[in-house]
Amino acid sequence: MPVLTDRQRIELAVPAYLLYALTGAPNVFVPADPDLATKAETDVAELRHHLRSACLEPFTDLPPSKRQALLRRLERLKRLVIVDWHERPALSLMLMLWCFLEDLIDRGVLILWEDSAMDRATRKLMPMCEHGFDKQEDSVAAQEQACALLRRLQGEGLYR
Repeated sequence: MPVLTDRQRIELAVPAYLLYALTGAPNVFVPADPDLATKAETDVAELRHHLRSACLEPFTDLPPSKRQALLRRLERLKRLVIVDWHERPALSLMLMLWCFLEDLIDRGVLILWEDSAMDRATRKLMPMCEHGFDKQEDSVAAQEQACALLRRLQGEGLYR
């Protein structure tokens, strides 16, 4: 396995960390059918478990002090990115992050190894996001917001 730079480790962790942060907010996924609430809670808990694992995977081979330093950097990036999230609907944020993730995968920046934590999280997340793209304007807005997110992260030296 090739040795990753600090930047590459952060780049691998950012999508999972942002999704993990969003899925921790109350009522992010509210099922249309109230009878599905228990299943939705279980699905979100499983999704968060996979996302947490995916956040930490890039740092597992590091000594504890280095791991903590990079996790603090990841947290600083998250705070920078989510500064205006409280003003936006959760579905809009989820669709933006989905588009951001798809872009990274499509460009080969992020490779989802089969059965990795991020692969399992993505497979769990996909059906949760599908209905959000029903309207063309939502899809276009999510893609524009994903591009803005990428530019913000590029301004911090990532994903160049």
